[in-house]
Amino acid sequence: MLKILSTLFDRCLFTLTFIVGVQLPEFIQQYSQRLSGHLNEALLQLNEYQLIANRHFDGNLKTMIEKYLLNSEPSIKETGEIIMNTSTRASDLQAHLFNIQETDYIKRVYYFITEFDESMVQATFEQYQLAIPLNLPAFTTGVGFALLILIMGHLSFYLTKTTTRSVINKMSKKSVTPIIESKNNSTDT
Repeated sequence: MLKILSTLFDRCLFTLTFIVGVQLPEFIQQYSQRLSGHLNEALLQLNEYQLIANRHFDGNLKTMIEKYLLNSEPSIKETGEIIMNTSTRASDLQAHLFNIQETDYIKRVYYFITEFDESMVQATFEQYQLAIPLNLPAFTTGVGFALLILIMGHLSFYLTKTTTRSVINKMSKKSVTPIIESKNNSTDT
């Protein structure tokens, strides 16, 4: 009966951890869609500034930003800072999106885990929709995660069982020794 319960528990644990494991590729997909939306918005804003640069600065946005930043009028200077920040943000988003979408799956997961944008992850998590993607990376991640959890569970159970047995054996040897010695002492007299 215990063997059946153990097998059932293993199967349930595997299924649950598999479902959790396949969520990582789906989360990265939804995260990259959010990145793409932010990038499109930043590029749309930059395009408006580029039109001004085309008319007044021979199409050079960088020259326009420099002139704005050197202007003595605080509102124009602040506008220059906004344009510069938007330009930097668009470049950063483009690089981040490229690394999330255009690399192989292992690099994509590694890059996501090590270089994620915390505010974007939080926003993605708040809007996240559970899904079970039917593709090889999702299946591989799910199986890998499930096997890792099962192996760790069995290993911790084995270590606990071994440690407990060792402690019980040591305790039983200590308690048996005085009884044997007292019997030996009583027969000697």
